[in-house]
Amino acid sequence: MTSSSDLSDGGDQQRREQQPSGVDGTGLARAGARGAIWQGLAQAIGKSVVLLTTIVLARLLSPQEYGLVALALVLMVYAEAVADGGVAQALIYLKHNARSGRAALLVSVVSGSILTGAAVVCAPFIGDFFHNRDVTPLVRILAISLFAASMGAVPEALLRRDLQFRRLTIATVGKALITGIVSMGLALDGWGAWSLAIGTAAGSVGYAALCWWIIQTRVPWDLWRVRKTDIRATMNYGAPVAGSTLLARLIFDVDYLIVGRLLGAQALGFYTMAFRLPEFIILNVFFVLSTVMFPVYARARHDPAMLRRGYLQSMRIQALYGVTAGIGLAAIAPSVVPLLFGEKWLPAVLPLSLLALYAAARSLGAGANEVYKAVGRPGLSIWLSLARLAILVPVLVVASRWGIVGVAWAQLLVALLFSIGMQILAASVIKYHWRDFARAIAPAMVCGAAVAAVGLLGQLLTMPPLAHTAVIVGCGVIIVLAVLRLAYPSLLRDMIKLARR
Repeated sequence: MTSSSDLSDGGDQQRREQQPSGVDGTGLARAGARGAIWQGLAQAIGKSVVLLTTIVLARLLSPQEYGLVALALVLMVYAEAVADGGVAQALIYLKHNARSGRAALLVSVVSGSILTGAAVVCAPFIGDFFHNRDVTPLVRILAISLFAASMGAVPEALLRRDLQFRRLTIATVGKALITGIVSMGLALDGWGAWSLAIGTAAGSVGYAALCWWIIQTRVPWDLWRVRKTDIRATMNYGAPVAGSTLLARLIFDVDYLIVGRLLGAQALGFYTMAFRLPEFIILNVFFVLSTVMFPVYARARHDPAMLRRGYLQSMRIQALYGVTAGIGLAAIAPSVVPLLFGEKWLPAVLPLSLLALYAAARSLGAGANEVYKAVGRPGLSIWLSLARLAILVPVLVVASRWGIVGVAWAQLLVALLFSIGMQILAASVIKYHWRDFARAIAPAMVCGAAVAAVGLLGQLLTMPPLAHTAVIVGCGVIIVLAVLRLAYPSLLRDMIKLARR
């Protein structure tokens, strides 16, 4: 296993340094497909456990209790996004040697320790910010997750860099199981909001421990051997990436911050629940693909033609899935919310439909950030994210006057605008024409329109929630396959071939 030697001085360094560029087009596609399958399996199992946990907790906890933990998590997820100082992405991009491993571990541990201490000290101020002192102890419990994230960053990055997604599946599934078992056990025992906070912290610690166990190497604690030049190289790449990650997280979660601050814990509880299914069904799929495609794109960065072909094909598939799944989920929202979460969560139905369409809009820009990083220009993500944040925050604040429905509408419109902007910037970086973009998303648009027609017709049906959901989902899948078979047979063949690889 290549990552075992990267944290020690032994091993063939020349082989390690040549590894990233020694992949042909077929190997690149197969590496990406294998990675996507294993990451998809990990996420499918792990997120299925999370969804099951969410369904159980939705029936055990009130929207107020659910929103209370969401308040505590809002600012914590921002800190967790930069807890490792960006070293995970730096390890994937930089040359593979023992020195970079030590430097990355040192930066990660120091960064995580500082942020964990800051979270504990600032917990009362976070409670005051949300006008709810019950948030303070929950933040201190969740601070454990920050240190755990920094400790697990190095082994996780090495596994991703070497495309060892099959091994990483163990840690991902383990985290979900630990979180689910602890949270549900405590909730059944009457711990309320504490059950979610403790379960989340336990899952993060378990994930870090599993990553170190899976990598099967000695821990490089000889950090006194780290050189300033190695730290500088790690930080020069990692800091912009960490900034980009933080901005991406701000963009992704700033709506939680605004809803929690302006509308309160109960509104945030409904909004958080509305986001669960779009996140589970659509956005987590893009997370899987992004974690796989970044190291794959990085290996292809010396062959622009291969990188361009791979990116456009990836965009085509991601847009097809995101648009059809988003429109379909919006159509079944009225039946799926009471079916899964119970009647008390009905105020989440309309926000769920809008956020499903928001996820569909995001699919049109999926993959662009990975291209920026792969060609060594992570700063592009930062500037784009700053522009997006500057527009998104005031729009969401104004939209909050209409409650969580207004916030969901604002998310949808801004996501659509910036997905197009991200693709324009990606086109300038890897040199593709707007016609290539139009051809890439055409199948998604046609299939999405077909699913929308099925959804509208399905609203005329009067039947129990389970039957209604099953009919719309089944008809939607059939119509998408029929459109692909008749209008885009080559795409359907390519998807089948990729899956077989």
